[in-house]
Amino acid sequence: MPVDIEIIKDLTAQTPSDRGYLKVRRLTLRTRYADGTVSEEYRYDVVDRAALDAVVVLMWAARTDAPSDPLVCVRKQLRPPLLLRLGRELVVPDASTELELWELPAGLIEPDERGEEGVLECARRETEEETGFSLPRGEFARMGVAVFLSPGLCAEKIHIVKVRVPDPTHAVVAKGDGVVEAGATVAWWPLSECLARTEDGVIEDAKTELALRRLRAELERGG
Repeated sequence: MPVDIEIIKDLTAQTPSDRGYLKVRRLTLRTRYADGTVSEEYRYDVVDRAALDAVVVLMWAARTDAPSDPLVCVRKQLRPPLLLRLGRELVVPDASTELELWELPAGLIEPDERGEEGVLECARRETEEETGFSLPRGEFARMGVAVFLSPGLCAEKIHIVKVRVPDPTHAVVAKGDGVVEAGATVAWWPLSECLARTEDGVIEDAKTELALRRLRAELERGG
């Protein structure tokens, strides 16, 4: 019998101010172990939202001069939570205090986008919304299993999807809704350069680095 967790109480605030994009759920839990024993009750806060899972899209384009080092589309946008790091006494001081991050295009999977087809449709939609490239859904493919990014905080899973862009010379346009995405920029970098930038701190986003490394592994296997 696997370890199980029982919700004893849900003390989440039910006020109008708690009806935003994210909800902090304050739970009282009790853990049930494989041998049948149970723990004492304990409090645990988790972050929840209606659209729980997300996709990250690795857009790549072949290079005739370097077949093993394709171009990858990356996107830089404002990330307001980074503001909370400024002025804090951090374990290791940040090398950069920028409030923007280089990432791969990504977005939430809507509640009506279900199953494998829903994941790929979300990837197609987010690609068009965030970069302006309109590509057939059949060109999108998953890259391995979905992963948790911060399971101690949120149950979100990230689904990694790839798509080959036939002609990256077409102008790519950073798009998005609202103030946060208004100043976004996009660029094409060689895969080797992207990976180097995960090591020197230019790219600090975990889901982006994982997708880049999965692409490199596929290329090395001849995929």
